[in-house]
Amino acid sequence: MKKVEKIELSIVVIFIIILVSTFIYTKMIEKKTEDQQINTSVTALADVNRFFTIDSAISKYFSYVTSKNSESILKILSADYVSRNNITNDNIYNFVGNYDTNISSSLEEAYQFSSYNNIYKYYVKVVLRLETLYDSTFQEYVYYIVTINENELTFAIEPISETMYLNKIGEVDS
Repeated sequence: MKKVEKIELSIVVIFIIILVSTFIYTKMIEKKTEDQQINTSVTALADVNRFFTIDSAISKYFSYVTSKNSESILKILSADYVSRNNITNDNIYNFVGNYDTNISSSLEEAYQFSSYNNIYKYYVKVVLRLETLYDSTFQEYVYYIVTINENELTFAIEPISETMYLNKIGEVDS
């Protein structure tokens, strides 16, 4: 091969490498952009592990509420909710309820309504029961937004109204 042909071949190979590299880079950027889009469709939770994770978060929250541990409650309430309502140790039970120590909670329904960068938000319906030595009696349903941040391995809870819950869950059937 002549020197000129070698140079031309080298230029063609370099050009092909640049094209392939550009294509791969573009596909990686597209994939990353897709992963970072906020998913706002409301779907019923089908993941059993996630269901138990949310149930565990709710149980921890209620253990703090029933034991009157206001500092711990403030730590797991949504920071936005605390800020919006000017919640302090003095007025916290006006927002989270004042439940007896015999109250138990269990997750009844959960719907995912948002996900972004491993941060997931769920609308949840919780049943509260009064536990006695021999019986368990239904008390009421309560509703929350539970945010699970898988990046930091944390969760946050925000009490919501039944109306807000039903309006959001109504989008499932739509």
